[in-house]
Amino acid sequence: MRLRELPFALLSALIFLAFAQTISAQALDISSGGQPTITGAIGGSVTGSADVRNDLVVTINFGEVSPLNTTSIVKVVVPVALRSNQPYQVAVSMSGLNNANAQAVQASDVGFGLQNIRVLGGAGKICTQSAHTIRSPFDNDPSLSATVGASGRVSYTSSLGSLSGSTVILSGPQLSKNNSAIRQQSDGYVFDAIFTLTPQFFAAGVSSATLIFTISAGPNVPC
Repeated sequence: MRLRELPFALLSALIFLAFAQTISAQALDISSGGQPTITGAIGGSVTGSADVRNDLVVTINFGEVSPLNTTSIVKVVVPVALRSNQPYQVAVSMSGLNNANAQAVQASDVGFGLQNIRVLGGAGKICTQSAHTIRSPFDNDPSLSATVGASGRVSYTSSLGSLSGSTVILSGPQLSKNNSAIRQQSDGYVFDAIFTLTPQFFAAGVSSATLIFTISAGPNVPC
Protein backbone atom coordinates (compact mmCIF):
# COMPACT_ATOMS: atom_id res chain seq x y z
CA MET A 1 0.00 0.00 0.00
CA ARG A 2 1.50 3.33 -1.02
CA LEU A 3 1.32 6.37 1.23
CA ARG A 4 -0.87 8.44 -1.12
CA GLU A 5 -3.63 5.82 -0.82
CA LEU A 6 -4.03 6.79 2.87
CA PRO A 7 -6.12 10.00 2.93
CA PHE A 8 -5.73 10.36 6.70
CA ALA A 9 -2.02 9.75 7.17
CA LEU A 10 0.28 11.88 9.27
CA LEU A 11 3.86 11.68 8.07
CA SER A 12 5.43 12.61 11.38
CA ALA A 13 4.88 14.29 14.71
CA LEU A 14 7.53 16.53 16.20
CA ILE A 15 8.05 17.42 19.86
CA PHE A 16 10.71 19.89 20.97
CA LEU A 17 11.84 19.94 24.62
CA ALA A 18 13.81 22.71 26.29
CA PHE A 19 14.46 24.13 29.74
CA ALA A 20 13.74 27.54 31.23
CA GLN A 21 15.65 28.78 34.25
CA THR A 22 18.03 31.64 34.89
CA ILE A 23 19.44 30.73 38.32
CA SER A 24 22.92 29.23 38.43
CA ALA A 25 23.44 25.49 38.56
CA GLN A 26 22.56 23.72 41.82
CA ALA A 27 20.51 26.64 43.12
CA LEU A 28 17.74 25.41 40.78
CA ASP A 29 18.84 23.74 37.58
CA ILE A 30 17.66 21.48 34.76
CA SER A 31 19.99 19.83 32.25
CA SER A 32 20.26 16.78 30.05
CA GLY A 33 20.12 13.56 32.05
CA GLY A 34 21.82 11.45 29.40
CA GLN A 35 21.22 10.15 25.90
CA PRO A 36 17.51 9.99 24.89
CA THR A 37 16.26 6.88 23.08
CA ILE A 38 13.49 5.98 20.64
CA THR A 39 11.96 2.58 19.84
CA GLY A 40 9.26 1.40 17.44
CA ALA A 41 9.75 4.22 14.96
CA ILE A 42 9.97 4.19 11.17
CA GLY A 43 11.97 7.16 9.96
CA GLY A 44 11.90 8.70 13.44
CA SER A 45 14.68 10.11 15.57
CA VAL A 46 15.47 11.79 18.87
CA THR A 47 18.39 14.18 19.29
CA GLY A 48 19.86 15.47 22.52
CA SER A 49 23.09 15.61 24.49
CA ALA A 50 24.32 12.63 26.49
CA ASP A 51 26.38 14.93 28.74
CA VAL A 52 24.54 15.77 31.98
CA ARG A 53 26.36 19.11 32.13
CA ASN A 54 24.63 20.34 28.96
CA ASP A 55 21.31 22.16 28.69
CA LEU A 56 18.14 20.17 28.11
CA VAL A 57 17.45 20.61 24.40
CA VAL A 58 15.79 17.59 22.77
CA THR A 59 13.96 17.19 19.47
CA ILE A 60 11.68 14.17 18.98
CA ASN A 61 10.55 13.04 15.54
CA PHE A 62 8.10 10.15 15.94
CA GLY A 63 8.49 9.39 12.23
CA GLU A 64 5.76 7.53 10.36
CA VAL A 65 2.69 7.41 12.62
CA SER A 66 0.08 6.20 10.14
CA PRO A 67 -0.80 2.48 9.91
CA LEU A 68 2.18 2.13 7.57
CA ASN A 69 4.09 1.77 10.82
CA THR A 70 2.94 -1.64 12.00
CA THR A 71 4.64 -1.50 15.40
CA SER A 72 2.25 -1.23 18.32
CA ILE A 73 3.69 2.00 19.74
CA VAL A 74 6.51 4.50 19.28
CA LYS A 75 8.24 5.23 22.60
CA VAL A 76 10.76 7.93 23.47
CA VAL A 77 12.61 8.13 26.80
CA VAL A 78 14.25 11.44 27.67
CA PRO A 79 16.42 11.48 30.84
CA VAL A 80 16.18 14.85 32.63
CA ALA A 81 18.72 15.91 35.30
CA LEU A 82 17.80 18.17 38.23
CA ARG A 83 19.95 20.03 40.77
CA SER A 84 18.93 22.21 43.70
CA ASN A 85 20.11 23.38 47.11
CA GLN A 86 16.50 23.73 48.33
CA PRO A 87 13.07 22.11 47.89
CA TYR A 88 12.02 22.31 44.27
CA GLN A 89 9.22 21.74 41.80
CA VAL A 90 9.26 21.06 38.07
CA ALA A 91 6.55 22.37 35.77
CA VAL A 92 5.88 21.83 32.06
CA SER A 93 4.10 24.12 29.63
CA MET A 94 3.25 23.31 26.02
CA SER A 95 2.47 25.18 22.84
CA GLY A 96 1.29 23.70 19.55
CA LEU A 97 -0.98 20.77 18.57
CA ASN A 98 -4.00 23.07 18.42
CA ASN A 99 -5.85 21.33 15.60
CA ALA A 100 -9.49 22.33 15.11
CA ASN A 101 -10.17 19.04 13.30
CA ALA A 102 -10.74 16.44 16.00
CA GLN A 103 -9.50 13.75 13.61
CA ALA A 104 -6.07 15.38 13.35
CA VAL A 105 -3.41 14.63 15.94
CA GLN A 106 -4.27 16.13 19.33
CA ALA A 107 -2.27 16.61 22.52
CA SER A 108 -4.18 13.69 24.02
CA ASP A 109 -2.76 11.40 21.31
CA VAL A 110 0.76 11.76 22.72
CA GLY A 111 1.26 9.82 25.94
CA PHE A 112 3.37 11.59 28.56
CA GLY A 113 4.53 10.20 31.89
CA LEU A 114 7.42 10.20 34.38
CA GLN A 115 9.28 7.22 35.82
CA ASN A 116 12.52 6.05 37.39
CA ILE A 117 13.66 8.92 39.63
CA ARG A 118 17.21 8.08 40.72
CA VAL A 119 20.23 9.78 42.24
CA LEU A 120 22.68 11.10 39.67
CA GLY A 121 25.75 10.26 41.72
CA GLY A 122 27.58 10.57 45.01
CA ALA A 123 26.95 14.31 45.30
CA GLY A 124 23.18 13.86 45.09
CA LYS A 125 21.47 14.41 48.45
CA ILE A 126 19.48 11.42 49.71
CA CYS A 127 16.64 12.46 52.02
CA THR A 128 15.24 9.75 54.27
CA GLN A 129 12.17 11.63 55.51
CA SER A 130 10.55 12.68 52.24
CA ALA A 131 10.30 11.22 48.78
CA HIS A 132 10.36 12.99 45.46
CA THR A 133 6.73 13.07 44.33
CA ILE A 134 5.46 12.68 40.77
CA ARG A 135 2.19 14.57 40.61
CA SER A 136 -0.97 12.80 39.46
CA PRO A 137 -1.70 11.61 36.80
CA PHE A 138 1.86 11.53 35.42
CA ASP A 139 3.34 8.70 37.53
CA ASN A 140 3.22 6.03 34.83
CA ASP A 141 4.81 4.66 31.69
CA PRO A 142 2.23 5.55 28.99
CA SER A 143 3.44 2.72 26.77
CA LEU A 144 1.94 0.33 29.34
CA SER A 145 -1.40 2.13 29.71
CA ALA A 146 -2.49 2.59 26.09
CA THR A 147 -6.12 1.60 25.51
CA VAL A 148 -8.34 1.71 22.43
CA GLY A 149 -11.73 3.38 22.84
CA ALA A 150 -14.97 2.63 21.01
CA SER A 151 -14.05 5.17 18.32
CA GLY A 152 -10.75 3.41 17.69
CA ARG A 153 -8.75 6.28 19.16
CA VAL A 154 -5.89 5.35 21.49
CA SER A 155 -5.76 7.00 24.92
CA TYR A 156 -3.34 6.97 27.87
CA THR A 157 -3.46 7.37 31.63
CA SER A 158 -1.68 10.70 31.08
CA SER A 159 -0.82 12.58 27.91
CA LEU A 160 0.19 16.00 26.68
CA GLY A 161 -3.52 16.74 26.95
CA SER A 162 -3.16 16.42 30.73
CA LEU A 163 -1.08 19.62 30.73
CA SER A 164 -2.91 22.86 31.42
CA GLY A 165 -0.90 26.05 31.36
CA SER A 166 2.25 25.58 33.45
CA THR A 167 1.57 22.22 35.12
CA VAL A 168 3.64 21.00 38.08
CA ILE A 169 4.68 17.41 37.38
CA LEU A 170 7.28 16.73 40.10
CA SER A 171 8.35 18.15 43.46
CA GLY A 172 10.52 17.20 46.40
CA PRO A 173 13.28 18.08 48.85
CA GLN A 174 16.81 19.33 48.20
CA LEU A 175 18.54 17.48 45.37
CA SER A 176 22.23 18.33 45.73
CA LYS A 177 24.68 18.04 48.62
CA ASN A 178 26.95 20.83 47.49
CA ASN A 179 26.34 24.44 46.54
CA SER A 180 28.45 24.74 43.42
CA ALA A 181 27.55 27.13 40.61
CA ILE A 182 29.02 24.65 38.10
CA ARG A 183 27.20 21.53 36.94
CA GLN A 184 28.93 18.32 37.87
CA GLN A 185 28.48 14.72 36.71
CA SER A 186 27.11 13.45 40.04
CA ASP A 187 25.38 16.29 41.87
CA GLY A 188 21.64 15.75 41.59
CA TYR A 189 18.87 13.45 40.40
CA VAL A 190 17.57 12.15 37.08
CA PHE A 191 14.08 11.15 35.98
CA ASP A 192 12.80 9.73 32.69
CA ALA A 193 10.25 11.74 30.73
CA ILE A 194 8.43 9.20 28.54
CA PHE A 195 6.57 10.09 25.35
CA THR A 196 4.51 7.67 23.26
CA LEU A 197 2.44 7.77 20.11
CA THR A 198 0.44 4.87 18.69
CA PRO A 199 0.38 4.66 14.87
CA GLN A 200 -3.19 5.14 13.64
CA PHE A 201 -5.16 7.16 11.07
CA PHE A 202 -4.94 10.94 11.55
CA ALA A 203 -6.30 13.77 9.42
CA ALA A 204 -3.83 16.37 8.16
CA GLY A 205 -2.98 19.14 10.59
CA VAL A 206 -0.31 20.70 12.78
CA SER A 207 1.98 17.94 13.99
CA SER A 208 4.50 19.78 16.15
CA ALA A 209 4.66 21.01 19.73
CA THR A 210 7.14 22.69 22.06
CA LEU A 211 7.46 21.75 25.72
CA ILE A 212 9.30 23.92 28.25
CA PHE A 213 10.47 22.31 31.51
CA THR A 214 10.91 24.84 34.34
CA ILE A 215 12.39 24.32 37.80
CA SER A 216 11.57 26.68 40.66
CA ALA A 217 11.43 26.76 44.45
CA GLY A 218 8.83 24.27 45.68
CA PRO A 219 6.86 23.57 48.85
CA ASN A 220 8.94 23.36 52.03
CA VAL A 221 9.81 19.65 52.19
CA PRO A 222 12.12 18.59 55.05
CA CYS A 223 15.10 16.40 54.29
